[in-house]
Amino acid sequence: MSARKNSVIQDKKSVYEKVNRSFSENALKMMKKRYLLKRGDGSQETPAEMFARIAHAVAKVEKNYGRDKAFIEKVERDFFKIMSEKEYTPAGRTVTNAGAPTPIVANCIVLPILDSMESIFKTLKDAALLQQAGSGLGFDFSHLRPAMTPTRTSMGVSSGPVSFLRVYNEAFGVIKQQGRHGANMAMMQIDHPDVLDFIRAKEIEGEIRNFNISIKLTDEFMGAVLERPNEQWYCKWNGVETKPHRVTRTPSGSVVGFEEINITAREIFDEIVHYAWLNGEPGVVFIDEVNRTNPLPGLGAIDCSNPCGEQFLHHYDNCNLGSINLAAFVKDGKMDWKRLEFTTRTAVRMMDNVVDLFDFPVAQVTELAKKNRRIGLGIMGFADMLYELGLAYNSKEGQKMGERVMKIVTDVAHEMSRELAKEKGAFPNLPLSIFAEKNVEMR
Repeated sequence: MSARKNSVIQDKKSVYEKVNRSFSENALKMMKKRYLLKRGDGSQETPAEMFARIAHAVAKVEKNYGRDKAFIEKVERDFFKIMSEKEYTPAGRTVTNAGAPTPIVANCIVLPILDSMESIFKTLKDAALLQQAGSGLGFDFSHLRPAMTPTRTSMGVSSGPVSFLRVYNEAFGVIKQQGRHGANMAMMQIDHPDVLDFIRAKEIEGEIRNFNISIKLTDEFMGAVLERPNEQWYCKWNGVETKPHRVTRTPSGSVVGFEEINITAREIFDEIVHYAWLNGEPGVVFIDEVNRTNPLPGLGAIDCSNPCGEQFLHHYDNCNLGSINLAAFVKDGKMDWKRLEFTTRTAVRMMDNVVDLFDFPVAQVTELAKKNRRIGLGIMGFADMLYELGLAYNSKEGQKMGERVMKIVTDVAHEMSRELAKEKGAFPNLPLSIFAEKNVEMR
């Protein structure tokens, strides 16, 4: 793909040359491998051409809201500037796909796995299509019946959640071999009877290499750990209490049986700590706190996050992520606060426009993306910023600087979100959100 002939950027040649020279050899190698599009003759676009491609494609969305040519061109210049000056970086799928022949998707999606073969394999099909497009996925395996539970249709017994985790892991491994894939998260709640099987799922290094795994800890469980450390911990399935199961497997992984075991909440917690020490997993999630801060309670409870845990989402929901590079705002040993505010405002508009361009291979994901219009504006370069300012990372001055930076980013992002709601309309699922009451201010 070639650069656009009629660029809105003045003195295009010198600007592009400056941008291209700003990247190190290693950065260029990475960009060539992952982000710079190939032309028909086999050559690749330059970094500046990549930023111009993205800016043009995302700015064009403004036309759908009745904006004139002058406004759209200004927005395009602003988008190009914050990216090319390394002040803001969009999500990887936006960088790769915006303005390219491939559809734009988000990296972060949660899909449902419910207790039926139809749901398990429908979701696997949807997941495979989304993985192929480069999305990262989260799944809660808590809804699946425990191992050795009778099944009506086959008159047999269930192989349990961990067996299906292995099925998903193998499927995603095949997709990975085709060169394009996203990361994955698998979760299980602490009161599921097979939780011990799940805690040990990655005991053998490399066996389940296509998933991060996390245990969802409840208030009830943490209360038992702290206040009743010597009492038996009981799990629940379909409203019936049972002791945790110790699942027995053959060397190939097939389930051959289970036993109910005597174990306390403290002992289970110690087991989580042990395996986290052994190879870094499982992680833990405080799921009751997640749902206390659920911004869309009208869509029901949240049961899982994206692969790296930045965003907890409802089934089929997704989030468009991007990062502000704080180090880019240090000028002559001082923070350029006005520029940080401008970049924050511009990034919020840009990310919101990307949502309009979403086109996932699973229709339910695209639909919910446009109803919820989630964006996740993060930061990077915090330590570099402190270094440039001469502030120690663990000092009171460093902490105060962090508080000031995040207050500005948060307040300006919320302010810009309100402005976009007035300009383009509120997100369709507003009535299902915590902002549904009239005159409720963004928090």
